[in-house]
Amino acid sequence: MVREACLSRDHFMAWTDAAGNATAAAAQMSAALGVSTEDRIEDVERDIVDGPNLPRSSWREMATLLDTSSKADQKQAERLRAALSFTGAAQVDEYLGVFLTDDRAPRASVITNNFIKKNSVAGNRFDAEIDRLGPLIERRRAVVARDRTEALIHIATAAAAHYRREKLERGLLDYDDLIDKTLDMLDRVSSGWVHYKLDRGVDHVLIDEAQDTSPRQWDIVAHIISEFTAGAGARDGLVRTVFAVGDEKQSIFSFQGAAPREFDLRRRELKRRFEEAGLKFDPVSFTYSFRSGPVILHSVDHVFREQEIFRSIHAVENGYPIHNAMADAGPSQIELWDLAVADDRQDIEGWRAPFDGVAMTSPEVKLARRIQAEIKRLVSSGTMTGSAGGRRPLRYGDMLILVRRRGNAFDAVIQALKHAGIPVAGADRLKLTEHIAIIDLMNLADALLLPQDDLALAVALKSPLFGLDDDDLFKLAWQRRGSLREALTAQAPTDERFSAALRRLEACERRFTQETPFAFYAWLLGGDGGRARMLRRLGHEANDALDEFLELALGYERKAPASLQGFVAWLRAADTEVKRDMEISRDEVRVMTVHGAKGLEASVVFLVDTTTSPSDTQRLRLIHLPQGNAAPNAPGVVVWAGKKADDPPAVADARKAMLGDTEDEYRRLLYVAMTRAADRLIVGGCMPGNMNTVRKSSWYDLITKGLANAGLKLEEQETPAGKVMRYSRPDDVADLTGAAASTAAAPVALPSWLREAAAPEAAAAGVLRPSDPTDGDSHPIRSGESVQLRARALQRGTLVHRLLQSLPDVALERRLGAALGYLARNADGWSEEERAALARQVVALTVDLRFAPVFAPGSRAEVSIVGRLERPGQPKALVSGQIDRLVVTPNEVLIVDFKTNHAPPKTAPRLPGVISGSSRCTARCWQNFIPRGSSTPPCSGPKPLK
Repeated sequence: MVREACLSRDHFMAWTDAAGNATAAAAQMSAALGVSTEDRIEDVERDIVDGPNLPRSSWREMATLLDTSSKADQKQAERLRAALSFTGAAQVDEYLGVFLTDDRAPRASVITNNFIKKNSVAGNRFDAEIDRLGPLIERRRAVVARDRTEALIHIATAAAAHYRREKLERGLLDYDDLIDKTLDMLDRVSSGWVHYKLDRGVDHVLIDEAQDTSPRQWDIVAHIISEFTAGAGARDGLVRTVFAVGDEKQSIFSFQGAAPREFDLRRRELKRRFEEAGLKFDPVSFTYSFRSGPVILHSVDHVFREQEIFRSIHAVENGYPIHNAMADAGPSQIELWDLAVADDRQDIEGWRAPFDGVAMTSPEVKLARRIQAEIKRLVSSGTMTGSAGGRRPLRYGDMLILVRRRGNAFDAVIQALKHAGIPVAGADRLKLTEHIAIIDLMNLADALLLPQDDLALAVALKSPLFGLDDDDLFKLAWQRRGSLREALTAQAPTDERFSAALRRLEACERRFTQETPFAFYAWLLGGDGGRARMLRRLGHEANDALDEFLELALGYERKAPASLQGFVAWLRAADTEVKRDMEISRDEVRVMTVHGAKGLEASVVFLVDTTTSPSDTQRLRLIHLPQGNAAPNAPGVVVWAGKKADDPPAVADARKAMLGDTEDEYRRLLYVAMTRAADRLIVGGCMPGNMNTVRKSSWYDLITKGLANAGLKLEEQETPAGKVMRYSRPDDVADLTGAAASTAAAPVALPSWLREAAAPEAAAAGVLRPSDPTDGDSHPIRSGESVQLRARALQRGTLVHRLLQSLPDVALERRLGAALGYLARNADGWSEEERAALARQVVALTVDLRFAPVFAPGSRAEVSIVGRLERPGQPKALVSGQIDRLVVTPNEVLIVDFKTNHAPPKTAPRLPGVISGSSRCTARCWQNFIPRGSSTPPCSGPKPLK
């Protein structure tokens, strides 16, 4: 509840700001509930149990008297005695149980007539107590709600004030700030200048998705166009216009402030203002759909035919909705499946029962299997889709599965599609720390930070990062004497899988202490191939989670010390949610919520979550009370409501109104879901638990009743998965079946160029790079050399270049240690002896007296050189390169280029063309920088120094 209030902090802050402070806001709330700020719950409860008719001191005596009567009266006697054993609020509840049912409604009969006849005095006391308790019960409910809400006000406003202070200190604005500050600027007296500037610069206002525009956003629009109807503007002959596009039937974002009724009110206001100013107002009702076929649109019209239903989607005076399909729309149909019912639950012993996941016999799993089987059938049978002039077979990317909420059905469908080998885009939203790929990355961090954490290491080893399986883990863990890390080290020499896992783990251990979290994970996922291994097992949808993970790691380093432990702790506390882009066109089945699908379309749409009700997911806790004479958009009084039965009258009325609004949006959500389909709409669902029928006015109920009265052709079919009721037009049935048979088997001819190798890319004209190969020169792999050895040689060259670049800047006594540390972090797959040998070779080269000028103070490393080279009979060429080492003395310029070839040549004539060309090209460019008349001799050609 506190979380929900903090998420509504803007409302609480606006409320308390308008009232003056939190105490004044609490006083407003008390007045709305009909109680005084002086009323105390202790006083009200004392009045209840110690009234003049049945005070606590008389309960035992009254219970003894009730024992002499019928069983019903004896039960009341037991309730009175039970109340004596409690204290405080619990005693009040027990005592009120004598007069109220379990639902907290008044009892039809408190005591029997027979008891009253025999004990008239006691009977009269009970009657008087009933009359007395009614107002006290309501007063107690109001005071409890007031106290509960007052505490929440102080918590929510404190959180909001802290949030506001943080934004102010950091100079940040959120989305609501942009709206509020813009509106505040336009509301101020000083806004005249803004209006003047707008009057000279705004000729046309376009309001897109107007049905989702919040009241405060509408107020901004009203300010912007306030001068449009005020008379002549600053420029003569200019007619300024407003164009609003919206469909109130598709307003489903009330949680973002959208108010569908506001769309109709603002439309009427604009109509009045423009017509009074003698300007044209042209409302256009567009009834044609570019997406859906005639059967789907016809069914939508009949689902929302009754006024009780269509009043939820648009104004009553508009009448029931009418939709028309385009002339070239393809054939369409609707299938209504019978509801999936849970199988009989098997009697499984507790220790054998699964503690997570969905039961395999649950209705959600059965429905998911039926959906994946239908998708496979539609694709394999060549079922057609598209407009009349562009029919084609269905693909997996033409399928869209919609749910109202992410729950068991959502997860079961994705699992069923993956198990059947059907390409699926994955969840449209996911909690980052709940994604399996991110769990693996965080467990690896836990194992590195705490080597004794066997569980974290086991999870990491079983992940795609290391590739071990359950049998490998059992072999490692069974009868081990120490930690799992020690067992891995002990068994690595005798098992190649364990050896490879140990090498990768040691590489991680070397890197994570020296590198930032982003650098470590970038290497792990990129240079070490972790991303590729994860995608092979988890599918490409893991890309989004991995990209967001790296983005968060990079962002974390900008605002906190870059430690792996800090990053993982921050990530677990951040509770980050990733939204995947479902508009990308890929040949995959999309599974998403109706909210996420707004604006999308698909040839085939499955409605899965059709039997739930709004109250299943939206329990109303914060009740907004009517504002009375306040401004329409003023922040109103909010009450923290408890159980529905304990609502004070004002809260009960407000709850009923809010539930009505929720029901209206529930039906608009159905409208959006049905109109996502182009050709086929398949409606399924699960029978609610412990029920034999679906809830009245649920999606399934509304669609069933609408189709029954639609006048479409009905075909009932029994399938192994259940009954199907197929609604269509007679001519559509023939088209759907005939077209598929005639074109499904037509082969697709591939162009010849698709099987040919691409031609080598021509070098850019006029651009020379010293490292480019000369004509006819290449770097073939030597006979008998593997790709792995070639890669290792290239890695060695990179390491040597980096050491020769940096070691001369390190003190002589520290060079060997620095070289060993660098190689330990970057020479992956090298043994300790190999790293030590390479480090000694490079350090020895830097201290060799023959090459002292190359590494002496004043020499420079990695010098960029750019110049223009004259070529006989050709235009000047642009040269761009990098000099490994440059030494400039009064008598010479020494250009050093390191080459780590397999077999270094001993003399210049034996230099490969690429080395010779590189050196001459660089030297000729450098000569352009030598001043005229300098004593520096010209370049004499490359000299190899082995």
